[in-house]
Amino acid sequence: MAGGRAPLATALALALATVGALAARAAAADDATPPPEAPIVTLRVPGDQPVEVVEGPPDSSRVIVYLHGLCGDPLAFRSWSSAAARFGTLISLRGDERCPDAPGRMKWSYNHDRTNRRISAAIKLIDDARRARGAVPLDGTRLTAIGYSQGAKRVEWLAGRFPERFVRVAMVAGAFKPSPWRLSRHARFLIVGGALDERRHLVEGRDELARAGLTVRYLELPKARHGEYGPEGHAAMTDALVWLFKNLP
Repeated sequence: MAGGRAPLATALALALATVGALAARAAAADDATPPPEAPIVTLRVPGDQPVEVVEGPPDSSRVIVYLHGLCGDPLAFRSWSSAAARFGTLISLRGDERCPDAPGRMKWSYNHDRTNRRISAAIKLIDDARRARGAVPLDGTRLTAIGYSQGAKRVEWLAGRFPERFVRVAMVAGAFKPSPWRLSRHARFLIVGGALDERRHLVEGRDELARAGLTVRYLELPKARHGEYGPEGHAAMTDALVWLFKNLP
């Protein structure tokens, strides 16, 4: 069994080493002229869907989990991938149910325990490869979760069910108003709406979370319709990540 695992570990280490070197250059780039995309590698998780990975700085243990929208693109974060690479290793999962009308696309079930386990398995796979080449291990205990549309609701629920694990949460273009129910006052919540999308309910959700004593901010994506991050997505999501990580380890 060990002989069968070695080639996979070596391949992962080589792939992530290449991505890590390129991402480090992206992270060091001048804020005024950031690269539009950081390197993205697709890794196969045994027994599960593949994941997309943008590796962060080799000395950073932070993990950013991305959940796409309903039958959406798991690479939708690409416009701000270089921003993510400055703060941690981004892992984009695919949903756990197939979309019958969109071959190859996935959606999210209501099985939050399974989603949490899938996140753990993906982190372990990437962490094993990082350890093999001497990078700082990933911290799988305190995560940042960013979800778009259907994914926004899923990260909200994950934060409610596993409050000690999901400590920074960004809900982007959610179809439903976020609720303070079960959310931890020790976490940080960002609500993001597209300027050309429905967003009144998101502002109302921000107000309800604030009244409940939660740390929350509302941010807009300029010129963005639903399903988009818009032409200024990189700058907006950089602002989002700076706020999410401000004064937090």
